Amino acid sequence: MDFITKIKNRYSVRSFDPDKKIPAEDYKKIIDVVNSAPTSSNWHSSSVVIIKDKELLEKISEFRPFTKHLKDAQFFMVFIADFNRMNLAQKSFPEYNYNNHSSEAYTVAVGDAFIQATMAQDAAIELGLSTCFIGGARVMVQFLIDILGIKGQAFPVVGLAVGYEKGKGTVRPKLNRVFEDKYDYERIKQDVVEYDKTLVEFFEKISPDKKAWSYQEATVKSASGYAFDTELIENIWDLKLQK
Repeated sequence: MDFITKIKNRYSVRSFDPDKKIPAEDYKKIIDVVNSAPTSSNWHSSSVVIIKDKELLEKISEFRPFTKHLKDAQFFMVFIADFNRMNLAQKSFPEYNYNNHSSEAYTVAVGDAFIQATMAQDAAIELGLSTCFIGGARVMVQFLIDILGIKGQAFPVVGLAVGYEKGKGTVRPKLNRVFEDKYDYERIKQDVVEYDKTLVEFFEKISPDKKAWSYQEATVKSASGYAFDTELIENIWDLKLQK
């Protein structure tokens, strides 16, 4: 299977085979790809902590229900918005002024972290591994800061569990998110309605004994159910928005 087909067929995996080990050379390939990820203006404003220790994975898996599968992953990558390098550079060259607490600095660091995370996922998929993004990393910010020793102007943005799938999942139908030449809000409204129907039919087919969630209800329910550590993140970044 070629790379593009693998990426198109990718889905989140929450059941890993704990006994199937990743070859050392494949692990190194993923590390090399992550270190080669693009970074805005060469600032290098993101980092990643890779958790391989089984006791630590077990501890993280016990934090919330959405992390329970991490104990069986081969490793868990925590991608961090990290302005510590930029702050060191500013101290070395104080004659250059910039606002490291602006929405621009925040966006660059978060963007760099997501770019690294996406490239890690793509490398893992190409190597025949399975993955699951953990946006819930932003629910357990202080917990991850404490156990991983994160310091300074840095916070966890997203996690990525990597391992070998146990069993076989199903690829969900996809919603269009691409426009050509011009943004089309009317199409968004139309696509959402159509996707509601498509997703309900999909869930009715694969899980006839469970509620078939529409896209809109599922997303709003999901968003209402998480208490993200927004205030803590804003305090770490000392985010200053122009009024």
